[in-house]
Amino acid sequence: MTGRAARGSYGPAVTQHSDQSWVRATAAEVSALRGRPLADAAIAAIGGRLGTDLATYAELDLATLRLPDLAADRPVERALLRQMHDRLTAHPLFAATVRGSRPYPGPPLQVTDVLPERQWRQHAVYREIHAPQGIGAHTVALVVGSPPLLSWYQFNRDRAFDAREMDLLERIQPALIALHRPRPASDSAPLTAREVEVVRGIADGLTVPATARRLGLAAGTVRKHLENVHRKLGTSGPVATVMRAVELGILEVPGRRPT
Repeated sequence: MTGRAARGSYGPAVTQHSDQSWVRATAAEVSALRGRPLADAAIAAIGGRLGTDLATYAELDLATLRLPDLAADRPVERALLRQMHDRLTAHPLFAATVRGSRPYPGPPLQVTDVLPERQWRQHAVYREIHAPQGIGAHTVALVVGSPPLLSWYQFNRDRAFDAREMDLLERIQPALIALHRPRPASDSAPLTAREVEVVRGIADGLTVPATARRLGLAAGTVRKHLENVHRKLGTSGPVATVMRAVELGILEVPGRRPT
């Protein structure tokens, strides 16, 4: 298991009018990154947005359940790592996301979705690991990788995550799943110039009708172009499509100057 933790103070509350633009901007910004830089950028952006006191990313080989090390923002004793390894499969969120019968990976889950808060505070994982380390009692898991390699983000704080914040995580999840998916040996996406213009309109936050007006096309024509784009990029939905286009170099990361 590898991980990275990021800390921060409570930030401003999530505002509804900026949610979608934030999802797209964050997805585009991290789409050019892979591996550890990707995880670092994602936990910093999402943890900061949600005002968490601890955000982590971890990978676990489910075949061996080995936990070699944990990178954190403060010294972590080997004894604590051993505890985390021994208790990992007992974590309520681990059981719910890996061994549950829900489609995998399912939507983000709070620990209180599967266990009453009072029981969670009495749980061995919380008492032996979370509480002594000052980690908030409210935890949400966001799974982004399928077995046999479990990849998930975990966000912790001392107050519950509300419905809007859970919706925000659910909307960013497909983008992160796409980014954590192994790249094919050869990436090629021969989009036409018109298809690129359509994707650029979507990246700018325009609706299909608005994109059609910008390009002087019928809305039905824009939808047809989007169908072709989804087929070529292997995506569905605006966030994953924009992310994939940035990853392949078809679009530039918003705000990044050409080099």
